[in-house]
Amino acid sequence: MFTRFGPPILVTLLMVATGVAFVVTEQLKLEPPTITSTRVTKEFSPTCRCNTSKARIEFSVAPNERVTLSITVPPEHVVRQLLGAAYKPPGPLHVVWDGRDNTGRLLPDGIYRVRVYLVNERLTTMLPNIIQLDTQAPKLTNISVSSHTISPDGDGNKDAVHIRYHLNERARILLFVDGKLVEQTKERAGKPGKFDWKGNGRRTRSQGLARIDAEGRRSRRERIGRERSRSPFRLRILNLRPGRIRVSAGNMFRLKISTDRVSVRWHFNGTYGLTSGRSLVLRAPSTPGRYRVVVRSGPYRARALVIAR
Repeated sequence: MFTRFGPPILVTLLMVATGVAFVVTEQLKLEPPTITSTRVTKEFSPTCRCNTSKARIEFSVAPNERVTLSITVPPEHVVRQLLGAAYKPPGPLHVVWDGRDNTGRLLPDGIYRVRVYLVNERLTTMLPNIIQLDTQAPKLTNISVSSHTISPDGDGNKDAVHIRYHLNERARILLFVDGKLVEQTKERAGKPGKFDWKGNGRRTRSQGLARIDAEGRRSRRERIGRERSRSPFRLRILNLRPGRIRVSAGNMFRLKISTDRVSVRWHFNGTYGLTSGRSLVLRAPSTPGRYRVVVRSGPYRARALVIAR
């Protein structure tokens, strides 16, 4: 009897079981996920004293759910319990982790994950988000510069200082001049690189580099070119010396010009000219008085006061 009717019965049961499994699977697909709107900090540094010093965890679950939330390391070893069967209020759940374990000890650098246990549903979920704890500031090495004198006057000769470096991880580079932040790059890859700085303002400057990574860790400043020289940078644009000169009316006088341009234009007492030398020789007016000598180099000007007696 079984030999005759057994195989058809088994086939029928198998088809029924397959149909039931398909229906259950489709129903599960239609059910909304238990945990939604998940947002987790990717990287943070609990020692940076910045807005990325804590990891923020945010998600939504059903109202009145009791939630246990833990920080784990592979393979799912709990190092910190942030919530213990706490009732979730209406709205998204916000939790902050300071990078420490249950005893208050700062945990080592590494990768951590968030485990959520929903008490009412008896469901444990490991969030797919990875949290990177990193307390090491980025490092700049092999810093060098093209020159310790720059002349940003637009003539193409030493208009900028070219700074080369090696960065060990992705970070932004900060340039300090006389202790003040003057330039900040976008985030750059951890590899050798360079950037240019065109000076402005005072003639003598001391420069330094620092770096800040995605987690907000900022390094100490490194003196630029310290392997080559401890002298400050000199910003050379255009200078006319002396700035004041006394001369007898009608007599000749000389001014020194400091520039790296091939030639500069000058203006004195209604007279204009072009000189390619490093000095300017002029004749004082025959009428006593105070006069101005103006020298132009590109967009820059230098002046000297001539007192004819």
